[in-house]
Amino acid sequence: MRDLNTGTVEYYGVTLDQNASPEQVAYVLLRAIRDDALAETKQARDAAIDKLLDVSAAESLAGAGKTDADRREAVYRQVHHWTPVVSHYAGDFETEWEEAAARFVRRALSPGGDSNTATECAVFMTLQSPDEDPNAGVILVIRLTQEDGCWRVLNLGFTPDRRTLGIRPVGESQPAPN
Repeated sequence: MRDLNTGTVEYYGVTLDQNASPEQVAYVLLRAIRDDALAETKQARDAAIDKLLDVSAAESLAGAGKTDADRREAVYRQVHHWTPVVSHYAGDFETEWEEAAARFVRRALSPGGDSNTATECAVFMTLQSPDEDPNAGVILVIRLTQEDGCWRVLNLGFTPDRRTLGIRPVGESQPAPN
């Protein structure tokens, strides 16, 4: 397994450095998950997993007091499950930044922080099932934290009690899930 370090990376035309937003990290995450889900070769899948590892909050995921090998294994075990969790919805992931950005809603998770100063946040996105069953739609939640000044992914999952964010047109205040 390769070393895991938080640092500047560039994928899909987006540079993920200390100036990148949580939404940009979420976009790269979802594109890499889509690539992983649709990979036809081991090399394509490995490349997608490398991207997922690069956007992961490796320090937070690894935990303290582990050797480098144990740390890498702990992070890999968590990250390699991200694709199976959401792959059913991969066809609804936007492949262009502008379209993806319009669908994201950010919410601060740090006590007393707002979405621009928080050190932890969540990015939400409504996803439709490929079978177009309205009861199979979900709200994806991507939790992020800052490591070395860069936003990185802690985990992802679904809200248990809602199926839509009720996105309003650009320029109007966006509701955040409760």
